[in-house]
Amino acid sequence: MQTVTRAEIKAEAKGFLMKFYVYNLQLFLIPILTMFLMNVSTDTNRWGVALVGFLITVVNFITTKSMQYVTLDNLRAGQPTGAPISQQMEMTKKKYFFGVLMISLLSYIYLFFWTLLLVIPGIVKSFSYSQALNLYKDSVDAGQPLGYNEAITKSRELMNGHKVDMLVLYLSFILWGLAVLFTLGLAMFFVYPYYTITVQNFYLHLLREKNFEPTTRIVDVQVLGDDTNEFE
Repeated sequence: MQTVTRAEIKAEAKGFLMKFYVYNLQLFLIPILTMFLMNVSTDTNRWGVALVGFLITVVNFITTKSMQYVTLDNLRAGQPTGAPISQQMEMTKKKYFFGVLMISLLSYIYLFFWTLLLVIPGIVKSFSYSQALNLYKDSVDAGQPLGYNEAITKSRELMNGHKVDMLVLYLSFILWGLAVLFTLGLAMFFVYPYYTITVQNFYLHLLREKNFEPTTRIVDVQVLGDDTNEFE
């Protein structure tokens, strides 16, 4: 299969965002607002405010993971797949909830230990593990749920040779990040959906390019092992 360029991936994402902008704005509204509130809640040491900040962080986690999952479904369907407000609780569905929590926790633990060694290996591993939740969703939807470590290992396999591609994709949003700063956060209502849709579109194209099967079982799970061509 012919490799799709970064520009094409971003163009597809922007086209989907603009075609259904009102829907996407509603879908991403709570994650964006809670992101702003999280920044405010960290500016004080008051116990009560800290508790509220924790609750806001939980809401942000749930809605962020939910809109990532919903975005995958939307991109595959070529259109919105439901009501954006109710879809912000997608992650709390029984089939996803515990798996998302466990994979996220395991990823954070593994990245913590890698970062203890050196910062760079930790950054590299963050790219290696970046598709674990997407792969887990696809395996669950296919009726063949991956194990938590399996999902992380499958992510390493999928990202082998493509970590630099993702890094460059991230860096291509630097100017958009500056736009958010210069507009005092207002541009976030465009940039954040655009960024997220682009990243999820990257995953979909990566699956197609590598003819990758998310549901294939892995017998020998080596989550902390070295990746082949680690920096490629």
